Amino acid sequence: MNTPSPADIRHANALTCVHVLRTSQGTLSISDVAQRTGLSRPTVDAVIAGLESHGLLSAAPADASTANGGRPARRFQFEAEHAIVAGVDAGPRNIRVVLADLQGRVVARAHREIGADSRKGTGQHGTGAPGTGKHDTGELSAMQRVEEVIATMHDALETAGIPPAKLQVACVGVSGIVGFDGRISQSFVVPEWNGIDIAKRIGQAFDCHVFLENDIKLAAFAEHHLGAAQLVSNTLYFQIGNRISLSLTLDGNIHHGFHRSSGEVGSLRGMRWTSSAVNGQLTWRSAPTAELVFAKALAGEPEAGAEMTTFVSEIASHIASVSLALDPDLIIVGGGLSRSGEPFVDLLRTEVHRLIMIEGKPNMVASTLGSDGTLLGALALAFQDCSTELFGLEGVPVPEIVHGDANGEAE
Repeated sequence: MNTPSPADIRHANALTCVHVLRTSQGTLSISDVAQRTGLSRPTVDAVIAGLESHGLLSAAPADASTANGGRPARRFQFEAEHAIVAGVDAGPRNIRVVLADLQGRVVARAHREIGADSRKGTGQHGTGAPGTGKHDTGELSAMQRVEEVIATMHDALETAGIPPAKLQVACVGVSGIVGFDGRISQSFVVPEWNGIDIAKRIGQAFDCHVFLENDIKLAAFAEHHLGAAQLVSNTLYFQIGNRISLSLTLDGNIHHGFHRSSGEVGSLRGMRWTSSAVNGQLTWRSAPTAELVFAKALAGEPEAGAEMTTFVSEIASHIASVSLALDPDLIIVGGGLSRSGEPFVDLLRTEVHRLIMIEGKPNMVASTLGSDGTLLGALALAFQDCSTELFGLEGVPVPEIVHGDANGEAE
């Protein structure tokens, strides 16, 4: 076992102090921090000096006097709005943005629908009324899509009254494989973005650090930090909705694979979900979407019931195979079908358990974050991967993100 170096010890001490200061509901003195962390006053004093120089702490007004008539103790306030972090879900037809301060408190949201006929934008701050706009656009080019993302981010900043200069880091969730160069190397859903340096353009617009990540991997990452998988280490996340994809989270980190294409099961040839356009789109006979098919099946319609039974049987065999290969702590089902609730998950779980002959059957649950998965995953990953930029310190844990529902109200 390696003995920690002095640098390691200083780093661990700083992380401990940041946690205490960031989660405090009021001002703290050096003595307060020392007492709560168990560290010495000189150690705490050094950490606080560093955080002050980074703009993360401000000196609070001192009390006029103390009980013994001596000089009042210096007190410090954590500056949660020193920087703003953005999570973005840049889907093919919808762009959603969430902004949070350094304590993880969501301060604004914005949403735009984009497509061939219209575009609609809404911004939300607290419980205030959103603003809306609608314009004819025609089919969007690659750069027009990027500009829509930038505009939606501006919507969120404006509704909260936050200067763009406050935005320091943004993670953008996209449908496709994000290569080692930070660009989309291949996307069946938004092929016009293949090879485009989206992050660079957005970063230039806000003079901040921007990076991309696959949307399903972000949804799985969110479940680990904020959703159904918070108490486990290794999770297998299956997205079942318009398309099928999966993501593996190991020890809380996204597994990418050698080509960064881990989870792209929708690109497997010859499977039900590979349409004639080879875009991974699920196709159905008895209803337009998987959710409607399942609803009809629950209502007793024979055609929908037969179609869903066949689908579950086929998908379960793949889930069982992956589960036996990886042996995850938990399997999470996300996407549109997961929002059908326990009936669908129970149907799928029963078939997966039937196929697996060993006693160790995998636990399977529905996503608890729903359609917010990618959005909140982008926010969480921005905190994790950009800790040094945000706090001047590597490894600051992802905060407990206080997120809102569709109306912007805290849950």
